[in-house]
Amino acid sequence: MKKLSIFIILISLTINTFAIEKLKKNEGYLLVALNVEKGYLPKYVELSGEGLFSKTIKLDSLQPYLNYWLVRVKSGTYRWEKIFFNKRLYLDIDDSNYDIKVKSGKINYGGHLSLYSEMNSSRNEILGGARLNFNNKSSKALSYLEYEYTELLQNYELVYSGSEKDHFFNFLKTQGVLFSEE
Repeated sequence: MKKLSIFIILISLTINTFAIEKLKKNEGYLLVALNVEKGYLPKYVELSGEGLFSKTIKLDSLQPYLNYWLVRVKSGTYRWEKIFFNKRLYLDIDDSNYDIKVKSGKINYGGHLSLYSEMNSSRNEILGGARLNFNNKSSKALSYLEYEYTELLQNYELVYSGSEKDHFFNFLKTQGVLFSEE
């Protein structure tokens, strides 16, 4: 019985771990955040990188309200492309210019995408369209990273890389709260 208890404790300790591998010269971490504020829960979302041979990033396992993904990617610019509700029904949001710039050797946060949608009862069409907002919620992103990826925050600098300027992370670095490469 004692061996079983130790085994269960060891399993529970390893469930929520994240192996930190050293980033390659042209890689960074991309923190993607999606709030499903109202409406139906999408099946998955897609982001695309810049360039002809860039890969599409497919993010799934969505939960109601707040979703985060931390993805290791090549440095460059990534854009929200589509939000899929099922195989045939999706929102094409490429023209919205919701971009996140990824800098090498850093954890890059570019903002939260919030989604409000209404669909008919058979979930085969969107009623009244959908509303999207792209907001900077740096403090929420930091709280998530502190809880889920503490060791990563101690090894890599967290930067805001959205379209607007934000000095929140820089302020925390000057206060000694966040890791800084300088």
